[in-house]
Amino acid sequence: MTARTSPLAANGTGASGPVLFWAAAALLVLAPLYRGGNRAMALLVLEVVGLLALAALAWWRSQGAAHSPLPATLRWGLAILAATPLLHLVPIPMAWWAALPGHAPYAQALEAAGLADGWRSITINARATEYAALALIPPLAVFLAARELGRRDLRKLVAVFIVVAVSEAVLGILQIGGGRDSMLYLGNPHGDGAATGTYVNRNHFAALMAMALPMLVAYWAAETLPTLDADGRRLREHPRHADQRLARRLFWSLLIVLVMAALFFARSRAGIGCGLAAFAAASLALVWGPGPLAIRATLGVVASLALLLAAYVGLTPVLERFAPDEVSMGYEGRLRLAAAALRGAFDFLPLGSGLGTFVDVYTRYQSEGLLGYIDHAHNDYAEAFLEMGVLGVAVVALLAIAYFARWAVVTARRQSRGLGFLQVSAGFGILAMAIHGAFDFNFHIPANAIYFAFLAGVFFYDPPA
Repeated sequence: MTARTSPLAANGTGASGPVLFWAAAALLVLAPLYRGGNRAMALLVLEVVGLLALAALAWWRSQGAAHSPLPATLRWGLAILAATPLLHLVPIPMAWWAALPGHAPYAQALEAAGLADGWRSITINARATEYAALALIPPLAVFLAARELGRRDLRKLVAVFIVVAVSEAVLGILQIGGGRDSMLYLGNPHGDGAATGTYVNRNHFAALMAMALPMLVAYWAAETLPTLDADGRRLREHPRHADQRLARRLFWSLLIVLVMAALFFARSRAGIGCGLAAFAAASLALVWGPGPLAIRATLGVVASLALLLAAYVGLTPVLERFAPDEVSMGYEGRLRLAAAALRGAFDFLPLGSGLGTFVDVYTRYQSEGLLGYIDHAHNDYAEAFLEMGVLGVAVVALLAIAYFARWAVVTARRQSRGLGFLQVSAGFGILAMAIHGAFDFNFHIPANAIYFAFLAGVFFYDPPA
């Protein structure tokens, strides 16, 4: 008995409409190409593709395609998330609007300007809420599409995600080599000598690397761990396939080194911490237990190579960024931002100020130590609480419950080198992004929201019967 093919490359069961697959693939490829999708025209393109994916999904369902229902907590969390901006856009009489919690100062300003007549949407800024509501379309579309695909198509999408992430990593490393004025920054004035890929902000680039690392571990583990039969006995490799499998092991090891180096060069404290934690967790879950001593040693060598490569190209700027003064200032500033957002959130309870209205509200609560224009709270959860009120808390709580409950199913499948390995790694990838969300605003970057939603689709995927 011999092991002949890569488990993650094997054909799976199930099929899906080609339009649905290609629309989902287009979202993954297009998402980061222009400033991480965080520009109006780039986001418009993603929204159009997302609508195409949803239309293909509706058609596929109308043909009687089998699908598994979402867990109740996940279903309710997504429903509340999608319905909240629609609720905020409901028009009410101006007198009712002025009486809503937190709205009085804006009502006074409108009255002074002679605009206090008629009806207004519940939100502080209807246009900003419309923009935010439309931005939910691409991540929702890619999540639903991933769950609807057959195994083979899902694995192809995972491969697309890895190709995009590795391409971003290579670009980020080349940017470091080219210097601060390199044309490889693609006109981004905010690169600041760090790896940013096609993103504007190094923290958002680091979040993509943190999500990609665990997925690469899944492929690396599938090629590295010995193949076992149904009774747990090790299968002997055929000599003809030994060289091919060794080449694949080296290939995936190299990709891990590249992505980890790019993560370090991003010089994002939260990104590096979350990425390394996700990498270690995926490695322990997939490799450390079933792997023999030699494989565990190899795992340590892979991590060491990444650190040595980072040191060789220029780890000193990274270490300097971890200087105590800078760390404390950065941490203190984020705490002030989050605290100000929370003060505003309590003033606007229970409905919140409206999805996408942080900029319109925050100046009322901005403290003296935080100067300049601030467009996000650098804490996605505090910002969601401010904009969505108790509904934002409900969304986060329901999605968290669904995530942790799902691990019982995923853990039972983790011995499967195909779907099982991918789901375990996807679980750690979305956890890295979720934790990073407490220190930055990655969920407001369309590309990262799309990749988070895609990995969530992999994590919550149930194979078609």
